[in-house]
Amino acid sequence: MALKKEQKKQLTLAGVLFGLAILFFFLLGPSDREALQYFYDESEQKLFTAPANSIPPIKGINDNQFDGVRAIVIAPEGLCGDKSARRIAYLEKWSPQFKQHLEAAARAKANGQAVPNIVDRSQRKLHRFVRREDSQQWYSLNTDQAAKIIAVLRTKDAQGRFPTPCTPNN
Repeated sequence: MALKKEQKKQLTLAGVLFGLAILFFFLLGPSDREALQYFYDESEQKLFTAPANSIPPIKGINDNQFDGVRAIVIAPEGLCGDKSARRIAYLEKWSPQFKQHLEAAARAKANGQAVPNIVDRSQRKLHRFVRREDSQQWYSLNTDQAAKIIAVLRTKDAQGRFPTPCTPNN
């Protein structure tokens, strides 16, 4: 049974669409690249990158000191790729107690075990600290000072644009 001209067109179109779908899957599909995050070495006063699942403070770039804290880097929308447009909004770290809790939870999850709840959810803000790059004072997330620091993420620039959080991968 011979195919009609209309059926041939439909089959050809279906084949082309299938081929495009495969092409897009390979080009835009999941990547094996590890997600990265910006960190700030407090002694060197420099940005560096580390895996996004790192729990600050981590080892910095120059020695074995745990002086690497997460850096929340922002830029005007669409300009994360422009190094001159990026700036550090604030720095972030966890208390030693909560860092141990998060590391234990990650190990348990990786081993398929139940995640222990060492620190109550309502107490977590007490164990997360933020500060501005130009300050030495850390503030617990449950304070007014911390709220003011984090508010930079919701503050428009001179052109009326909200900042966009940047990662090394974007």
